[in-house]
Amino acid sequence: MKAKFTAFFLSVMLAVLPVAAQSRPGGGGQQGSSQGRQGAGQGQRGSEMGKGTVQRAQKHIHATTQQRDQIRACDQSADQIRQRARALARTAQRSGLQAGPMREQATQLRQQFHSMQQEHTRLMQSLDPEQRAALQDRIRNMEQLNERAEARLSTIESELGSTIPDGKRIAEQAREIERYMKDWQELYREMNKQMTTP
Repeated sequence: MKAKFTAFFLSVMLAVLPVAAQSRPGGGGQQGSSQGRQGAGQGQRGSEMGKGTVQRAQKHIHATTQQRDQIRACDQSADQIRQRARALARTAQRSGLQAGPMREQATQLRQQFHSMQQEHTRLMQSLDPEQRAALQDRIRNMEQLNERAEARLSTIESELGSTIPDGKRIAEQAREIERYMKDWQELYREMNKQMTTP
């Protein structure tokens, strides 16, 4: 009797275990497959959104030949200011520095910066509402660079007005102006690429 019961129990276990083993992996595989498809779908949607962002950023706008010329003129002015700022920084770093040469260089730097500001203002005034909307991020960055460069230049002029100018501080301020002008040039060049003449 005991032997018959044992044989019956073993036959039941052998029948149940394969079914249980098949049901668990199958369910997990279906769930993993579903999650994989969902993740792939999200990745595709993210990729499409990224492409849309790039396309919006690269959207071209119409510009006049005069506007393109103004952008190139502003770019050249920024490059000249960058070179003057670098020269001032080198002068300020020399041993036995003299305030006279630095004041002369700072005056030339101020004049060039003022000229560039006027050119930039004329360019901004020539933009229509549609162009302004398309370039608003670059315009905002240019305004920030203008404020920062103006502050640095004012610091240089204030330092040169003291009895014993601090050459190290003047050099630091001049190098910052040089860096701002490099960034500004890059913005002008990006703007020029985005604009197309009809």
